Amino acid sequence: MSVAVAGVSYAALVDRLGAECPDSPRRIVSLPDGSVDHCYRVTGPGGARLESRAALGRHLLEDGETFPLEHLEVRPGGQAVNASRQIHALGDDAALVGHLDHSVLADLPFETHSMGPPATIHVLAFDGEECLFPERTDRFAQWGVDDLLAAIDWADLVDADALCCGNWVSFHGLSEVFDRLAARSVDCPLVLDPGAIGLAEYAAITDLFDALAAADDSLEVALSVSQSEYEAAAEVVGVSGDDPTATLSALRSALEISAVVFHGTDEAIAATRTGPTRVETPDVDDPQLTVGAGDRFSGGLACALARDWPWEDALALGNACASHFVATGETGDRSALASFVREQG
Repeated sequence: MSVAVAGVSYAALVDRLGAECPDSPRRIVSLPDGSVDHCYRVTGPGGARLESRAALGRHLLEDGETFPLEHLEVRPGGQAVNASRQIHALGDDAALVGHLDHSVLADLPFETHSMGPPATIHVLAFDGEECLFPERTDRFAQWGVDDLLAAIDWADLVDADALCCGNWVSFHGLSEVFDRLAARSVDCPLVLDPGAIGLAEYAAITDLFDALAAADDSLEVALSVSQSEYEAAAEVVGVSGDDPTATLSALRSALEISAVVFHGTDEAIAATRTGPTRVETPDVDDPQLTVGAGDRFSGGLACALARDWPWEDALALGNACASHFVATGETGDRSALASFVREQG
């Protein structure tokens, strides 16, 4: 097993961020979601601001009936949107194919193709964490290849240097897209963050896994997951264990794909055909935002894989993108990420 020492990994990353000027940017296509996020601050008894989800839970259980909401902002959201913003910040050519028909999503500074109205999400903001309440909709249940091809030519999709997909849990039609990619023998990395996969039905999850295995015959498929997501995936394929590295490796083998990548608070782990690689995550003492950090990780990972970086460096870039966002609430460009990493020592 390869265990990357944080200092070594991030020193190499700083060199890469400084030396590899994006004069030959890679084209990375992200799909298929998009959301408009309405953010609120919550107050409890006496008008005091509630600083955590735990505090809200205590008041709900004890004495809370009414919780006034202070509207803070309306912002663009969605896994593919967030990943594209990170890809663009790193100097690559982001192309977003999403659900973007809203003024909040109209001025994104990169190539966009819209497939319809976005989701609406209500976000409760606490100190360093958020809680999301998506409005229920059936609009995305029937989304599929035809909707995708109505927005972008197939050639423009498959000529990408990498694909970055998110939110399969809302867009099961991505499985159909992966089947088509497999049939066309497309050759590029594919990063998929499926979202809260445990919410999906067993049959849909197995269909996804079959499609990813077929696509991996030509694509380099990297399933990018949080702890709860990889645990749910492992349960479906009958993998168990207390050691995350061993569980991820067994999951990758069962799925028959190139990589399963875990992005966590303390470390990132890539289980690949050549063995696992671990890279420690930079410490963040005062988190500003956590929701959306995983999307930045996936965007950074896609940029690294598009350049054929070794897994140690790819994980370091993903970690830096995610941790910088958690620490600042901002999507870091190459200069900001290099400075952030240097400050970590």
